[in-house]
This record gives sequence, structure tokens and C-alpha cells, in this order.
Amino acid sequence: MLNFKFSALAAIYAANVLDGGRTIEEVPAYLQDDVKKVLGSAKNSTSTDSSSTPVA
Repeated sequence: MLNFKFSALAAIYAANVLDGGRTIEEVPAYLQDDVKKVLGSAKNSTSTDSSSTPVA
């Protein structure tokens, strides 16, 4: 579970960057720092989830 407080707009842009629809450079400058933080939070939660998955 992600525990952060960001604007919905930053979360939308972060999702768009994650799915390859946009690069971080294409995000409006005033949102880039928040989007990077959202991406960092998403990356950290994804890495902890995948590390608990057993390797076959």
C-alpha cells in the first residue's frame, strides 16, 4: 500500500510515465518533482512486492 500525499494530477502523470505514454521531461516543470517522488514510491512498493514472490 502506498502511503503518500500528492495531487491527483501528479499521480496521473506518474502513471502515464510508468506506462510509457510520456517521459519525465514531458511532464510540466512544476509537477516534475512530485511525479519523481510518486515514481520513487511506486518503484519502492513494487520492489518490496516482487521480493516476496518465490523464485521457481
